[in-house]
Amino acid sequence: MSKLLDQYKKFKKEDASCIYMFRVGIFYNILNEDAKLINEKLGLKITDLGPSIFKCGFPVSQLDKYIILLNQLKIKYKVIDNLPNSNINEYINNVEIKKILNKISNLDMNNTTFHQSFDILLDIQEKLKKML
Repeated sequence: MSKLLDQYKKFKKEDASCIYMFRVGIFYNILNEDAKLINEKLGLKITDLGPSIFKCGFPVSQLDKYIILLNQLKIKYKVIDNLPNSNINEYINNVEIKKILNKISNLDMNNTTFHQSFDILLDIQEKLKKML
């Protein structure tokens, strides 16, 4: 968190009127005074991380939604995204692959009809195609 806080302070010195949203894994975090403003304007929950460190945030998948809201409220913002998109895609794919594997491992092959098996395979194929 200290690196993130240092970045936040640096950016605030450059432009204090801007809200900075930092991507951390699969979330965007908003810190300190920015978090307080976003809490007030959008109702995002603030988390107290210690003496004079506050944050709020939202999942990366919700970025478009929050950009629309910030634009509607005429709030100046900047998205700080130091991670490659592949990290998010890899995470999402891993979650989806685990769901597929759980579905397969929980199949009762003794009580599955040919038609059900075909439907299951077709569903798995479609999900895998979307991930590739």
